Amino acid sequence: MTMKKLLPRPSRFPSCFLQAGRYRSSSGGRLRAALAGSLLAAGTCWAATLPTDKYSEWTSDQEVFVPMRDGVHLSTDVLLPKGAKDKLPAILIRTPYDAEKQEGGMRELWLKQGYAVVVQNERGLVLSEGRYTDYLQGAKTDGTDTIDWIVKQPWSNGKVGTIGCSSSGETQWLTAANNNPAHAAMIPAGTWAVASIPGNDTRGVHYRGGVPFTGFWAPWYANLATTERMLLPANSTQEERVRIRSSFMLVARDPMHGDDVDPAKFMTLPTKDLLRSWGGALTPWDNYITYTPADARWKRAEQISAGITPRVPALHLSTLYDPAVVETTRWYKYLQDLGTPNQFLIIGAGSHCNSFTDEHAATASATEKAKKITEASTPKEREDIANSLSFTLANPRFGDLQGGDARYGGEDHGYANLFLRWFEHWVNGVPNNVTDMPRVQVYVMNKGWIAGTRWPLEGTHFTNYYLGAHGQSDVYKDTGILSTTRPPQSGKDSFVYDPGDPTPSRGGGCCGLGVAFDQRPVEARKDVLVYSTPPLEKAITIAGPVQAVLYVSSSARDTDFMVKLVDVYPDGRPINLSEDAFRVRYREGYEKPLMMERGKVYRIDLTEMVSAISFPAGHRIRLDIASSNFPSFDRNLNTGGNNFDETTSVVAENTVHHGPQHESRLVLPVIDN
Repeated sequence: MTMKKLLPRPSRFPSCFLQAGRYRSSSGGRLRAALAGSLLAAGTCWAATLPTDKYSEWTSDQEVFVPMRDGVHLSTDVLLPKGAKDKLPAILIRTPYDAEKQEGGMRELWLKQGYAVVVQNERGLVLSEGRYTDYLQGAKTDGTDTIDWIVKQPWSNGKVGTIGCSSSGETQWLTAANNNPAHAAMIPAGTWAVASIPGNDTRGVHYRGGVPFTGFWAPWYANLATTERMLLPANSTQEERVRIRSSFMLVARDPMHGDDVDPAKFMTLPTKDLLRSWGGALTPWDNYITYTPADARWKRAEQISAGITPRVPALHLSTLYDPAVVETTRWYKYLQDLGTPNQFLIIGAGSHCNSFTDEHAATASATEKAKKITEASTPKEREDIANSLSFTLANPRFGDLQGGDARYGGEDHGYANLFLRWFEHWVNGVPNNVTDMPRVQVYVMNKGWIAGTRWPLEGTHFTNYYLGAHGQSDVYKDTGILSTTRPPQSGKDSFVYDPGDPTPSRGGGCCGLGVAFDQRPVEARKDVLVYSTPPLEKAITIAGPVQAVLYVSSSARDTDFMVKLVDVYPDGRPINLSEDAFRVRYREGYEKPLMMERGKVYRIDLTEMVSAISFPAGHRIRLDIASSNFPSFDRNLNTGGNNFDETTSVVAENTVHHGPQHESRLVLPVIDN
């Protein structure tokens, strides 16, 4: 058992909480413009500092083996405020990641305020026993078993809150499915593993429109969630586990070797052999890439699905550039429509898990930064660490996008204070008005925070922007038109898609700060179609789900279509906002794939986008269309075969049709400015 020193930071809770959800409806049932324009940052209800520390030291009992109902033991650290005399509320973090077992970050917030913190590695990962053959293996029972273990500890007050982002968020929902009475509240962020609920068949962001999201999942599994791994000696002692943890790297080597995702490493065919070509261990992904979206084997993976009815109070967190913002909002709406109490949705700025940088990234000391940078093994890794440690939500930059003030409530430590107030209310029994906040809160780029009572927001106008014939552009010779007026004439635009030379990914994807980039290098290719509005005469604000309806044909038996929603600046810079994909064989459902007939026109619906932005006057709204976005998405080899087990491809001529008979369109969730 070790003891750590915490430096005190005097501060206070905010004296009030802005109730931005009180809006009046107009006679037409739409909320007044205040819904879109009122900022949560207005007023003086937010504290720019954190509450006064109650404790300055804590004990750390590492590598406790917590038994599960089937006899498997999970590697667990227990951290307790030193000197606490009363029973303690607990915060549980269940994670696949070795790095999350390292001390630091937001867990210090809870310790300073008198919470016990329990951090546990999931079954079959790092030093936890068990075998990891499917995503979130055993999460539903392991989470509630761990809560039962916590409340039996002599220091426990009988209440447990759970928190975490990404996989550490998703495991919470499976735990919550048990409705364990000791599971008092949760903060799941960046949750992807939403499977079969109405309107969602993405298998936890494994697919977009039936196209595998390979660029993220292949390296994630190869580096962080392998089935094959080194095993502990039988009957290991706690001391042995602590020494092993401090002496060895406990995860697989990085298949990208610290570089950005290298497209050349994804060109291997067949795709099912991709990880083996990298020299990687066996992972669940080696099986998943061979599944279809309707494959019955998906039921073995413990994902969030219809029939799960958790009633644990929850803050659903996501961000605008997190691919899982789609799944997060759909899961929230599912619970909302069931009337589940005490559910709140907060969509902030930036990429995956940015809300958790609110405290620790912005306050990392110069010494901590220098140490981490020195320990990095490659120049790229050193650069990424330097950028991430200097990142702040007050003025964030995501690639080529300057994000504005993305702090929650417009104040330093906005998220941290919100999280503390949430757990103080539900886990520690301290009365406050945290539940008076709006049910839905969304950060709108170029505008600020807006709020409402439902998702999608009340008063949303789903507005069609129709694709029209090519015209002249100040940037490109051949640029199509986007207009709210239906085009009077039929037209079509074609391009050649060669799987051997796929359209490259630029931005988007998942994680890190490089999610938004100037798209001109991609748009200049001959295999990309570009449709734009004229420069806007006045600002247009959107917030909610975005859809593209395309009428398409191909010379191939099967092919893909990819889209990007883009904001075009007056100087011509097109910055990506959201992206989606669709495999045409699934146009009538994932259960009955159908091949295409040469030249026949089919309707496809791309429904996996969410965005929130105010397009300023002078900007243009743009839709980019291609047939690949590689390596973010798996290539369609155009043969009509399985793709995953093929080594040859077919070049396809692909066509987008528009006009009175084929109303290809972008559907935007417009709200009042």
